[in-house]
Amino acid sequence: MIDEASKNKKSQDAQDTPQAQARKWLTELYAGNSDAKKREKFILWLNSNEANGHAFRHSLQVWKTIGMTDSAVDWLEQHVDRDPVIVLPPKPKPKFKHRLAKSPMWLSSIAASIILIVLIAVYHSPRTLEITPPAIAFNSPIGQNRSITLSDGSDVILAGNSSILVDISKDTRRIILQKGGAYFDVSHDPSRLFSVTAEHLQVRVRGTAFAVKHSADDAIKVSVQRGLVEVVDLPEQGTTDEQMLQLRANEQVRAAFNGTFITKVTQFNNETEFSWLSGRLIYDDIPLKTVVIDINRYAKKPVVILDESINDLAVTASFTFYQIDQALDGLAAAYPIILIEENERKVLAKK
Repeated sequence: MIDEASKNKKSQDAQDTPQAQARKWLTELYAGNSDAKKREKFILWLNSNEANGHAFRHSLQVWKTIGMTDSAVDWLEQHVDRDPVIVLPPKPKPKFKHRLAKSPMWLSSIAASIILIVLIAVYHSPRTLEITPPAIAFNSPIGQNRSITLSDGSDVILAGNSSILVDISKDTRRIILQKGGAYFDVSHDPSRLFSVTAEHLQVRVRGTAFAVKHSADDAIKVSVQRGLVEVVDLPEQGTTDEQMLQLRANEQVRAAFNGTFITKVTQFNNETEFSWLSGRLIYDDIPLKTVVIDINRYAKKPVVILDESINDLAVTASFTFYQIDQALDGLAAAYPIILIEENERKVLAKK
């Protein structure tokens, strides 16, 4: 009985140390559920004595320097279904693990202070602390879409071989489409604008459903499935004027990478435009170069158009992600093109 009480006391003492409290604060502040009262309480704790400030800086620096251990990765794998915004990092290489095993103090510090994002801390004065979490990256592999639910409740579907950066806070919701395409079903929030930026084009909404895709000829295509969106040509550096237009359901527009609108607002077939969400690609008199861009998000081998004269060949086709090889054979049989098989790629050329 005495031994058990002694163990409990030692455990409690360990939890009350500045180091343990610092790790707890790191976890609470950056799990995304802190409020003004909690942050104020943290500032009071941080400045109550020198040991607390030193412990917090040390824990922060250790995490930034070393990263996550296998135990942290295992923990995230167990909890990923609870928090869809978590990005699983690759497990450390054996050499990295071995080095950590020789540093028990650092290992115990990290294992006890699992947090989900890298922290950047800047101290301006003893009573002022600014900590800015970076955007979280989401990527999808070649060959399949990826579904994500963001912390604000919005749903995102990444097309194959696509990438976005997500920055969501209590004041803003910002997305950057780095490559590929994505579909956004945005949760309604009048107090926070939801924006998606691709090159020099930005889409702004407060609750709707739409897709943004990199397309042929170095262009960005915006297609609205539901609601109303604002599409903005962001101003060049040194200017302040924005060119903006509105899109409603079943309307789309294309813009160059510099943000300039290169088409008028047009109508589209909803079933065809968003067929990729259900694993199918459907085209009705669409240029071959556009079809190839989509195919390359899901093909086992990249497809290259060798002859520019067939870039704008109008193609009508329908096939699933798993029927791409058969579809290419069919295109070669139905249109004046030939399909050349190479070791690392497939080539389309004029017949």
